[in-house]
Parts: sequence; structure tokens; C-alpha cells
Amino acid sequence: MINHSQTQIERIAIHKVGSKHEGQGFELSESEFEVQDETTHDILYTFFLNPFKALDMYQFNLDTPSSDNSALNCVTRMLETPQSFFAESKKLAELLYDTACYEETKPGELYVVFFRNCEFNEELCNAIGIFKSERKDTFMRVYQNGGNFDIDHYNDGINVKKMDKGCLIFNTNQETGYAIKLIDNTKATERPYWTDYFLNIKPVADNYFTTNNFLQICKEFSENVLTEKNNIERNEQIGFMNNSYNYFKNNEFYDEIDFKKTVLQNPEIIESFDEFKHDFEQAYEIPARSEFEISPDAVKKSKKYVRGVIKLDKNFHIYVHAKPDYIEKGFDDERKLKFYRVFFEEES
Repeated sequence: MINHSQTQIERIAIHKVGSKHEGQGFELSESEFEVQDETTHDILYTFFLNPFKALDMYQFNLDTPSSDNSALNCVTRMLETPQSFFAESKKLAELLYDTACYEETKPGELYVVFFRNCEFNEELCNAIGIFKSERKDTFMRVYQNGGNFDIDHYNDGINVKKMDKGCLIFNTNQETGYAIKLIDNTKATERPYWTDYFLNIKPVADNYFTTNNFLQICKEFSENVLTEKNNIERNEQIGFMNNSYNYFKNNEFYDEIDFKKTVLQNPEIIESFDEFKHDFEQAYEIPARSEFEISPDAVKKSKKYVRGVIKLDKNFHIYVHAKPDYIEKGFDDERKLKFYRVFFEEES
């Protein structure tokens, strides 16, 4: 979908954005950054473009009103009038400062980049990149000093392999809010100011998004409802995730009736799943879908949800790859210990 082989970095603006909560203010550059050598260019190229590996897409949220200096309007002016790039980058820095005003918000550098010749869906277009670096690393240098080797270090360096926050906004699909790729390493306990308040973007509800969300619902249902507290044994919980994953792996289309018949089966489980799914979709504003085309890429990503390990004290692990109904759990009255009984056809 995206190819950066022809992409060129044309313009860069760098500004410093402090913590508004701490009253640190922000510092705007007086002019654009000029890349002086090929090595610096290659480092920046890697820093800006390499992190975008995920397949999910975003778009600006056109359902909410936007101010003149919103990220959407700033980016639109940059793409339509490249001469306004630097002035608009300053407005983005001010917007970020105003929206990232929470106690947990970290100060950092804001980079705004104008890219030419980004290949998106086999077509070339320009793009605007907006990036923020927050974390600082300590780097060690080993160097020769006469007949020996010495070590020194420096703090507050930026690791070019770790992007904290960023987005690539491609000059396509403007009528629906552009096509956007996202990086956001905000912790779950922090407010999502980068996506919700600064950029004001939302996921594109395509097949990848829908498949990924449904499998996420299955994972959350497994972990929060199918528990021993609710009289569900661990092997049954594992079986549900295995069967859910295999359903999506082995089918091209999701059908709600078929999924319930094939995977859920039990009427009580079906009722609990329906209720849980409805609450999840309401909480995250996800449209309910009874049928959709399954995305193989999203299924592949969700493989990590299927762990299939039953840990018994510190002595044994049982790995369940399939057929969890071949495992029975019981209690030995004489030994006063729980046990699992495993059935199999042949030993390999």
C-alpha cells in the first residue's frame, strides 16, 4: 500500500514544545531546518519513515467542527500552498502546546516535514509528516586514547529507532479526511491528546479495522467474562480464543449467525457475548456489523491473542494448540489436589 522508495524530504521545521501544565512554554524556530549532509538526511529519513509498519489507517474526524488553526486546516493549507509550510508549522506547534496540557504530558521536539513523491495505493502524492520526540536516551562512546580505550557518554540524545508520536498525512482522500498513518506510544494510563485533541483523527472503518476490533472484543470477552470466577475453566477460555481465531483464519467472510453457531454454541455464552460486544462497541464508538469481509492481515496480527498455555503452580505448563475439549479438570479427594486429564489418539 505504501512505498517510500521515491519519497523525498523537501522541507523540515523544528520547534520545541514544553509542558503547558508545568508552565514551560514553547519555542518556535526562526526559519526552516536545512539538511547539510547526506548522512543527516539518511538518519532523518529513517527516523521519520521507518516506524510506520502497522496496516491500520486513520482519517481526520470531519464529524466535529474544526477551528481555522486545527491540524486539518493547517495541513490542507500546506498541501495546497507549500509556500505557507513554515508559517503553518508554527501554528501546529502552538496547537500542540494548547492541547497537550495535562500533568502526564511530556515536553519534546515537534518536527513538521513536507514529503514529495510518497507512493500510496500505487499513486504518487505529497504528504505532511508531523512527529514528536519525547524520550531521551543516554548514549555511550568508546574511543581510543593513546594505547588505551576510554568511555564517555552524553545524555538527552534521541534514539532514531524510537518514534514517540507521529503521523503521515497523504494528499489523497481529502473529501473523507485524508489518508493517515499513525504512531502513538502514549501509555494506556495517559490521555490520548495526540490523536483525539491535537490531530482529531479516527480509524478508517475498513475490513482491517473491523476484523481487528472484533478479535479484540473476543480477547476482552475471554479475559473478562470467561473466567473461573464465572465458572468457566481455563481450557474452555483457551478453546474459545482458539476457535475464534480459527474461524477468522479459515473463512473469507464473517457472518454473525454462523459465528455463534460454530464458535459460541452455548445459548448462555451467546447472550453474554452479545451484551459484552454491544457495551464494547458503545464505549469505543465502533459501528456494529453482522457481516463483513475478513482481513487476513488483521487475523495474522491477532495470533498473539492465542496463547494457549495453562500454568500449573511452578511445576507444569500445558500447551493447548487445539481441541480443548480433550482436556478435563477435576479434584482428587485423596490427595486434595486439582488435576487435568488429557485425552489423545496417538503419541508422537
